[in-house]
Amino acid sequence: MKLRIVLVIIAIIIAAGAVFGVITYINSIKSSFEEGVEAVEVLVAAQNIPKEIAVEDLTPAGMVEIKGIPRVYLAEGVLTSLDEYEGYVVAAPINEGEQITTTKFIRPEEMGLAFIVPDGMIAVSIPFNEIIGVSNLINVGDRVNIIATFFPEEGLSFESLAQVGEEQPGEEIVNTGTKEVLEGVKQDTTKTLLWNIEVLYIGTRIKTADETAGTGGIFGGQQETSAGSIEINTVTLAVTPEDSERLVFSEEVGSVWLALVPTDGIEEEETDGATLDNIFLD
Repeated sequence: MKLRIVLVIIAIIIAAGAVFGVITYINSIKSSFEEGVEAVEVLVAAQNIPKEIAVEDLTPAGMVEIKGIPRVYLAEGVLTSLDEYEGYVVAAPINEGEQITTTKFIRPEEMGLAFIVPDGMIAVSIPFNEIIGVSNLINVGDRVNIIATFFPEEGLSFESLAQVGEEQPGEEIVNTGTKEVLEGVKQDTTKTLLWNIEVLYIGTRIKTADETAGTGGIFGGQQETSAGSIEINTVTLAVTPEDSERLVFSEEVGSVWLALVPTDGIEEEETDGATLDNIFLD
């Protein structure tokens, strides 16, 4: 009789333990499930987003939105804000409803410049330093005016230009447009050459001593380093094909300065240019 009572007590204890274990397991599953379905607010694409769109344009254009996604379905690296991606662009197309992750963006310089050159424009780089470049205040996306100065008495002549075509004995071949420009500059002249030019990129390249051998003196934004190599600071501008010729010509035979203009640009106006004859006139 006593043995039967002991066995019953043991069975009750085992059953109670099993019930407790089942309840604990169920609660654990329930907790895990509830945590998995808990909605977390993250960024998703509100519409199909093409590649190469600037991150700064996504929110104003309504291309992204905050949406609650169950935690269990969150993509790795999903973002809740774009604050840390200023200056980035979309690396690849993003489908509507797709979560926005860290892998969706890339810096423009990592993709190349071709995609940010406006239609009908070409990219031209010229050397610059902190003086020519407005004390290094110019940034990508800014607009500048190109101001050129020519010094006819200091070598602005036919001989100072690269010849076009094949030279014949005793004959210099000079582009007709170049000749007209040269004949029009009778004295030192400074004039606004181009207006509201977009800055695409600002960069620095180090050229080794071997690369710079035979290239002549240091120009514009070049600085010689202790190892004999040259650090070249350049600014890349978006210009029309015609304006690219004027820009390169001015850089080659004159002196070019950049003038920072307001974000919306500045209204163009015809100027006479500054010379010694008119600089002191009211």
